[in-house]
Amino acid sequence: MVSLEIIEKLQILFEKYYWVQIDVNEILEKETLDDVLKVFQYDFNRYFQGDITTDLLFSRIELIGILLYRISRNYFLYGNEGIANHFSNLGRLVSNFEIYYSANIGKGLKINHGLGTVIGARCSIGDNALIHQGVTLGDRNGSRPQLLNNVTVYAGAKMLGGIVCGNNSVVAANTVCLIDVPDNSVVIGIPGKIKI
Repeated sequence: MVSLEIIEKLQILFEKYYWVQIDVNEILEKETLDDVLKVFQYDFNRYFQGDITTDLLFSRIELIGILLYRISRNYFLYGNEGIANHFSNLGRLVSNFEIYYSANIGKGLKINHGLGTVIGARCSIGDNALIHQGVTLGDRNGSRPQLLNNVTVYAGAKMLGGIVCGNNSVVAANTVCLIDVPDNSVVIGIPGKIKI
C-alpha cells in the first residue's frame, strides 16, 4: 500500500517541479519501488524508527532526495539512464542537494540539512554515512573518493580525487581532504591533515 501512496506523491512532485511531463504510474512499477524500498528502509531508519510511512517520508526533504537517488540508481543499474536522469533531476530540484545516480552508496545514508551538497558521479560511500550541508565529494585528476562504513562528513568539507576515507572516520567542517584517511581518524584543515 505504501508503494502506491509514494507513487502518487512522486507524481505530484513531478507535476509541480519538473519541466517534462512524466507519468510516474507508467514508468515506476510497484514491484520496482518495493525493491528500492527494501534498501531505503535503512536510510529511513536513520531519521525515524519503524516502517516507512508516506507522512513521515514526505515530512523530511532529505528523505525525499535520498529516495529519488535510490530510484534513479536502480534505473541506472538496469541500463535506463533516461529515466534515471528524470528522477535524479527531480531529486536535485526538491532537496537542493545532488547525488549522481552513478554514485554507489551503501544502506543507512543520512543527510543533515543537505543544502548545496554534491555527491559526484562514480563516488563510493559505504553503509551508515552521515553527510552535512555544503559537502562536495568529487573528481580530481579523473578519480573519485571512496568513503568506507560509518563515515561522518561535516559542513563545507570537500573530498576530492581517488582518496579512501576509512571506517568510523570524521571529516571536520570546511576541510579540503586530498589524502587517504585511516580507520578511526579525524581529518581537519586546508589542506586536510590527520589528527587522530
